[in-house]
Amino acid sequence: MENNMTVWKDQFIAAGVDGFNVWKHQSIAKRLDSIVSDTLNDKNIQNQNFEKALQHMAKMREFLNSPENILGSQKTKHGEIAENFEVHIRNAKAALSGQVDVATFDGVGRTAPEDFILNGMKAQSKFINGTNNSLSSVLDHFNKYHDVTMDYVIPKDQFDIIQALRNGQNPTGLSEKSIRSILEKVDEIERQTGRTFNSVVKQSISNYDEVQIGKAHETIQNNQEQIVDENQRKMDEIDNESDRKKEAVQANAGPSLKEGVKVAGTAAAIATTVSACTSIYSKIKSGTKLADFTASDWKDIGLESGKSGAKAGITAGSIYALTNLTSLSAPLAGAVTSAAMGVTSLLVDHQKGQIDLDEVVTQGQILCLEAGIAAVGGAIGQTLIPVPVLGAIIGTVTTNFVWGIAKGKLGQKEAELKKYMDKYMSELLDKVEGAYHEIISKIDMTYAGFNTLIDAAFDVNANKATLAAASIKLAREVGVDGSKILENESDLEAFFLN
Repeated sequence: MENNMTVWKDQFIAAGVDGFNVWKHQSIAKRLDSIVSDTLNDKNIQNQNFEKALQHMAKMREFLNSPENILGSQKTKHGEIAENFEVHIRNAKAALSGQVDVATFDGVGRTAPEDFILNGMKAQSKFINGTNNSLSSVLDHFNKYHDVTMDYVIPKDQFDIIQALRNGQNPTGLSEKSIRSILEKVDEIERQTGRTFNSVVKQSISNYDEVQIGKAHETIQNNQEQIVDENQRKMDEIDNESDRKKEAVQANAGPSLKEGVKVAGTAAAIATTVSACTSIYSKIKSGTKLADFTASDWKDIGLESGKSGAKAGITAGSIYALTNLTSLSAPLAGAVTSAAMGVTSLLVDHQKGQIDLDEVVTQGQILCLEAGIAAVGGAIGQTLIPVPVLGAIIGTVTTNFVWGIAKGKLGQKEAELKKYMDKYMSELLDKVEGAYHEIISKIDMTYAGFNTLIDAAFDVNANKATLAAASIKLAREVGVDGSKILENESDLEAFFLN
């Protein structure tokens, strides 16, 4: 009864772990679907942003296609062209990034002191040939209107020259007289406006020559190509981010230490409850009423539950590792784990001289057989193996499994056990037809794949350095990426803290 209850509890835990794995895979699928959906949505939004940007560029082309409506002569039309570039191209670039318009002509008269509104501030565009002349035009305009809230926009290349000169450089080979005149005007603008030069004078998005009527169409084309390239970069960024998220989800599809701990903790709680209920039921069945339980009775139940809970935690942790790292089904993993615990206990008893080798093998077979039957049910019986042969096959497999657990645990007695088991195995194999040897071989190979893992899971005598080395070796053998293996305490600390 006790063995049956133990096996039943282990299978209950195994089913729970299996359920966790199913839930996890479903959760991962949902997350991947969500990532794909979000990616499509982000691309749709970016396409809308791109269309809005192109609409602003179309407005600019429409403006340029009616040169007769542009203010000024052939030599001065570039002034209003620069203003439209400033509004439409800036808005196009803002739209591409999903932002609202940053510039507008709304509410601004065509001959008003300001040319447009930029970032909520009145702005006057000054595109004059020559850096010194543009600064002079800024001062003239300010002296006329005395509006300290006005911003001024000058050609990009001229602004760069001014910044270089202020830093002691002379990139264009200007004369000392020109440099002195430019810097004096910079100081004068700051003095009259009471603001820093860079807060008053802004850099245009265009150079002086780019807004000239003979080159404006080329400029608008160059800007549109830049917008197309930037949109593609944003699309690629969306794809790359999607790939990163998918990789992260896929990485989490594999087993992790933290998940194993969570599963183990949950299983411990479940098994503790099962054990407590079983203990209570046993006491009541023996004639003790629940209301008559003494402190000693509750202590017995609590102690039993605690022990069983601790065992359940180890069992569930091992099942999690076996299920995810060796591709075994959770029921079979549960059976193997349960059997391993029982056989390990037998080995300890043998070391103490309490049982002999025959009992180790015989009882070990029973443990493996009972756990295996509980795990796989009638699956073996559904194969085309005659019942008499089936017994020999199961006997061979369970004996091999007992040896797999015992190997390396008996010290000087190991050779004796191996000799005993070899003789026993030989007798069993004589009863098995050659056609079934391959089946035994395949099962043995499957067991061999996780024997080392079982050893590590139940070797309570190993120190932490040995266990760490074993876990690193196991991780490498099952194909874990070297960059993800925790090889020292620093790696372990970083893993949990991050």
